[in-house]
Amino acid sequence: MPIVSVYAPRMFHPRRLRVVLPLPVATLVSLSCATPGKNSASRAPASAASTVSTATGPAEPLRYDDPARISRIAAAARALEPKLVKTLEETRAPGAAIGLIADGRLIYFKGVGVREVTAGSAADPALRVDEDTVFRIASMTKAFISAAALRLRDEGNLALDDPAEKYLPELRALRYPTADSPRITVRHLFSHSSGLPEDNASADLRMPMSEADFDELLSHGLSFSTAPGTEFEYANLGFALAGRAVTRASGVRVQDYVTRELLRPLGMTVTRWDGWSVPAIHRAHGYGRKDSAMPAEGLAKYQDDAPHEEPMLADGAWAAIGGIWTSPRDYARWVAFQLAAWPPRDAPDDGPVRRASLRETQSVQRFQGIQAWRDPKGELRVRGGGYGMGWGVSATCRFEQVVSHSGGLPGYGSWVALLPERGVGVFTMTNLTYTSGGSAGTELLEALDDQGLIPKRPQPVSPHLEAARARVLELLAHFDEAEAARTFDRQYPSYETFAALGQRLARLRTAHGACTAGTPFEAENALRGRARLACERGGIELVMTLTSDSPARIQSLALKSALPPSARLVSLGGEASTQLAAWNEEAAPDLLPKPDDRKEAKAAFAAAALEHGACQMPQSDLSDGATTATFRLRCERGDLN
Repeated sequence: MPIVSVYAPRMFHPRRLRVVLPLPVATLVSLSCATPGKNSASRAPASAASTVSTATGPAEPLRYDDPARISRIAAAARALEPKLVKTLEETRAPGAAIGLIADGRLIYFKGVGVREVTAGSAADPALRVDEDTVFRIASMTKAFISAAALRLRDEGNLALDDPAEKYLPELRALRYPTADSPRITVRHLFSHSSGLPEDNASADLRMPMSEADFDELLSHGLSFSTAPGTEFEYANLGFALAGRAVTRASGVRVQDYVTRELLRPLGMTVTRWDGWSVPAIHRAHGYGRKDSAMPAEGLAKYQDDAPHEEPMLADGAWAAIGGIWTSPRDYARWVAFQLAAWPPRDAPDDGPVRRASLRETQSVQRFQGIQAWRDPKGELRVRGGGYGMGWGVSATCRFEQVVSHSGGLPGYGSWVALLPERGVGVFTMTNLTYTSGGSAGTELLEALDDQGLIPKRPQPVSPHLEAARARVLELLAHFDEAEAARTFDRQYPSYETFAALGQRLARLRTAHGACTAGTPFEAENALRGRARLACERGGIELVMTLTSDSPARIQSLALKSALPPSARLVSLGGEASTQLAAWNEEAAPDLLPKPDDRKEAKAAFAAAALEHGACQMPQSDLSDGATTATFRLRCERGDLN
């Protein structure tokens, strides 16, 4: 039962160079990287969250309300199929599957290899992996157990912060590791913070354990690796106990409760706990190889690395740790259900588990820290996050929220990643011990992101923000201190007097002339966002944050000029672009007079060029017209500002 695999895509970390120039036309030059596949968050309007790059130039903006969104994502996945198949075949699993879910349905699927290894099976189409092939998904079962627990919690039959011994009296006699250790809670069990040790080496073969044998194990007490509630440690025993708590709270076996309350209402009619009940024409037989299995008794009898069939494990008292069998078609329903919890909204909430409760399982309960490493290709990867309840939760330099898990048992491996803010999820399944195929899923998500096909879901713009922008436009056209007092937070004058604010707006009015609302708001949330006002001369970038008062007032306001840059600024932007493409030591002093600045810039430019590849000549994105300017370069691997 491998530890949860939290998705970690290729890192694209910002590099920023700050150089002071003794020139009257510029006081600061900065270099920063944008994430590949996405426009700069500070520039893209909400109605055009991303643009798809093509050989002939930008395509139409990809919108969430665009009927072509799904067909374009599916077409891109099909175009990537040769690469995905190659990656799945490199796992050496007899059979593998990959599925892509978007907007509530399975929009792409590919099966590779066979369900069963027999003589000539590679050429037997009757044995090929398809959408109805049933795999064991191992630890990906844990998300079902967590959802079941939250349903019970919402019904008032289970409390996450209750001592676990309320439902499991067999834990009352536990001897804790320290005198000040808290009692294990139900939440500790579901978040792998119970203080019990990581037990992947022993958990698999305990899954068929009988309830009587489980009672016997617990009667001798338990050993702790740390005090409960202090650290994350992936303890399958903890989830076995969590499953037993669901049984006690519901009054029926956890397997039966999950089937009755989750699987059947979601239409997952193929999904089950008993592998022997899966029709032979659909069941993927589980296999191992000498180099893919953990040492086990009798493994030495396999003289070569040919796949050997693994014995099927029953769904006993430890079934909650990984007992579910499902097909790609069925599992897609589960992924769609999880993704449908986002975003929070007013629509009817009639699923078997409340949307808010699903979001709770997908939120960090136990922080694991930040990790950075280089993958086999030498690319730097970074993630930060922790464990929710049945889900790993992380953030990366590429994706703002990744909800994921892996699974592994003798004969099977699996992996799933959800991008709630992008509305997509990917899963993989194989019939080879501890072999998830997740690298293919990672490739698919990153490729779709690189093409701009899975932008972050636009945040709806609240009436609060629209009203605040309208008032700013009124004050920009004709400043009135009494109106400003009604518009801004009462504490605002402590940081900028209304007289100073009036002078600031007057300077902008002189520089830009009359202004209108301009681009749609890019909302960060209901009380914070940005937009670009359209003016007679250029525009003004507006960034505001509102208070929690009712009605909401402006607590901070940033206004930046967007004017055509001066000829000198354009020249400097072109020189910076040229130096990025190929550093010229003789020309560098015109851009950066100080030797120390040139040394630092050379290294930063080289790193940016390595990460982004070839770039087009820059276009001005934001300037005050005379002293500062930001230029955007369209590069092979993301934008560069």
